[in-house]
Order: sequence, then structure tokens, then C-alpha cells
Amino acid sequence: MNYLYDYHIHTTYSIDGHNSINEICDQAIKSGLKEIAITDHFELSSLDDNYMDFNIIGYLSEISHANELYKGKLKIKSGIELGQPHMYPDIVKKLLQCNQLDYIIGSLHKLPDSTDFSEIDYSKYTLEDICSIYLNNLKKLLTCDSFDCIGHLDLIKRYSCNHYKERVTLSLQHELLREVLKLIVLNGKGIEINTSGIRQSPRETMPGIDVLKLYRDLGGEILTIGSDSHYVEHVGKDLKIAIENAEYAGFKYLTVFNKRRPEWIKINTNTSYYINSKQIV
Repeated sequence: MNYLYDYHIHTTYSIDGHNSINEICDQAIKSGLKEIAITDHFELSSLDDNYMDFNIIGYLSEISHANELYKGKLKIKSGIELGQPHMYPDIVKKLLQCNQLDYIIGSLHKLPDSTDFSEIDYSKYTLEDICSIYLNNLKKLLTCDSFDCIGHLDLIKRYSCNHYKERVTLSLQHELLREVLKLIVLNGKGIEINTSGIRQSPRETMPGIDVLKLYRDLGGEILTIGSDSHYVEHVGKDLKIAIENAEYAGFKYLTVFNKRRPEWIKINTNTSYYINSKQIV
């Protein structure tokens, strides 16, 4: 049996989260998870955002308390999801001075003018143009070093899939996609398999298997899995599908983090175990 963990979870510390850390932990145990990372939003898109409202000290203290409360039952890692971290590097640097986070997701939710990808008028763009716009903005995000993995790498397909007849895939801009994935590998970063796309549009993981295979072919090794849950009932949802997709794409290991350092878990139908990064061949 695989070591099940969920590395993308939101609580009431996120503006769109609905459950407490303890409620999340209780559900994680019920779902058979051994480890989770709480990754609440720190969204940066304009200086009008209330980014300073995020109580990082209280957040870390509550996660630490949860680790004591659930000791021996569940590992709880302290994480955060940075939205557009490349746009305000000084703010991110100040936030991360606490130096107590285990795992950081870097995500692209908005364009430089603060337009959310859910708000774009897709009728103005061809599918190829949309993929190009998204990937070029991902390249800009990759100029930032303050994260460990890119979140939901092909998020654009969630919002655009109902506007085009063809299947939305970043592979339509293959060379640009290769460039982005190669940068992720060269920068020592990783990606996640986000299962939220299974329970909503586009009805598949983010990224899909085609992108996972290309990432692996380009030397990608760092790969986490997460439900991107904002409601307690979604904690751990469809993670077995994520593991199957990873294995199908050629991955033999998944990744967890401890104080921003990656550790690997072998994918195995019977058992899973941690190994040191130096043992990876």
C-alpha cells in the first residue's frame, strides 16, 4: 500500500477556506493519510490586497500545536501557497524570514494586471494564444526562487476548457512548455499533481499525463501530490489517481518536504518508504 499524503490543503487561514486545522487533521486520519501539508494562500497581485492580514506567527503556532495533538497519528507540515510571488519579491522575502516553513507552493492565478484567469474573456483569444500567455507568465514566475513546487501547472485549462472545442493542453505550445519545464528542473524546483481538476473542470488532474511525461523526460524528479481542498470533505480526494498517473508517466518516487528540503517516497503497490536524495539514481 502506498504512503498516502496530501500536500495542498487550505484552512480558514485562507480567505476561501472553510475548515479549521484540527478539522482537516481529523478528516486526514479518517481518509488514511499519513502526512499532510497545510498550504494556505498568501496571494499577491496588487498592493491593494490585504496581504499583511496573514498571521504567519499564529498560523505556525497552530500547526505546531496540531503536531503535538496528533503525534503518532499524522505528520503535519507547515506550508504556504504563494500567488504570483515574482511580482512582489520584497514582500515574500519578509514573510519568509520566519524560516519555519516546510513547503512552499508557487502558483500563477492572475495576470500582471491582476486579472484572474477565471475572469478572462476567452472569446478574444485562440487556444494557442491562451497557452502562450499562460506559459510566458509562468516563465516570469520562475525568476523567483522563493518556492519549492509549481502549483497546478496547467491551471489555465480549468477556466478555458468550456470555451474551446479542442482539449485544452499546454502541449499545444510544445517548445514553450519544454522551456518552462526545463527551467523548473534546472532551478531545482518541482511540480505537483493537483487532483482538484478531477472533481471539477477540466475533469482531469493538473497537470495531465502528457505534461507529466514531458517533465519526467526532461529530468524532472521533484513531484508532490495534493487535493487543493478548501472543504474538509475534499481532503485526500483522488490521491490514488494522482499516484497512478505519476507511475504511468514514468515516476518511481514522489516527494515530501522537511524544512524546504525534499525527501523521496518510493511508489509501490505494496509498500512505500522514505529514501535520502543521495540514493536517487
